[in-house]
Amino acid sequence: MTGNIWDRIRLELENTSEPIAKKILDQYEKQCKDLADVLTIILSKKLSDDLITSNELAAIFKEILTDNIELKDTFKRDLTSYFERDFACTHYFEVLFFFRGYQALQAHRFSHELFKKRNLVTAKWLQNRIFETYATDIHPAAKIGKGLVIDHGIGVVIGETCEIEDDVFIFHNVTLGSTGKTEGKRHPKICSNVVIGAGATILGNITIGAHSNIAAGAVVLKDTAPGITVAGIPAKPKGKANKIQ
Repeated sequence: MTGNIWDRIRLELENTSEPIAKKILDQYEKQCKDLADVLTIILSKKLSDDLITSNELAAIFKEILTDNIELKDTFKRDLTSYFERDFACTHYFEVLFFFRGYQALQAHRFSHELFKKRNLVTAKWLQNRIFETYATDIHPAAKIGKGLVIDHGIGVVIGETCEIEDDVFIFHNVTLGSTGKTEGKRHPKICSNVVIGAGATILGNITIGAHSNIAAGAVVLKDTAPGITVAGIPAKPKGKANKIQ
């Protein structure tokens, strides 16, 4: 999608007859010029607590956005991925205002930037608030590419040294964890366009090949080749590899 996605979302809300749509529009329309502005307000209100007020948290987010303007493009890319890949979604505004997986992911992107700047206590505080608010636990050091969809968001755990490439789809109750190793690379690398089914567990310093599918409930302990579907405990390949385009 080209152009300002916030303009598209405002138009969607204007064309929705339900009173709550007008209330949402009234709350954000005058003070927000783009998607990042809206996210800053949403997340600062939801994640603030007795230690850090919503105004203080909003200021932290705005400083991060000033230092890394590429985040704005990532926010948009993630949102459009949710809209295009979640068949239950009919409007862009649903993703922005109602999808906990989307909000948790964008909050992680802020915590990741704090972690990179060595603001470790603030990053860990934010990780904890994300978990308390969205029931999604992503370590601030985890590296996540663009276009990730965390469907439902509930129960997802992503470990410290985990790497996720672009356009991955993760269902609820997925764990990307370690096998108990205490140092070095301990968590999986998920290559691009992987789909991970509900309740799947992927453990250790392994690589999940691009365009592969991890079945619901699978426990994956070894590398998977690109384009493969794996299922079971422990997970094994099922059928032939998908043709990768």
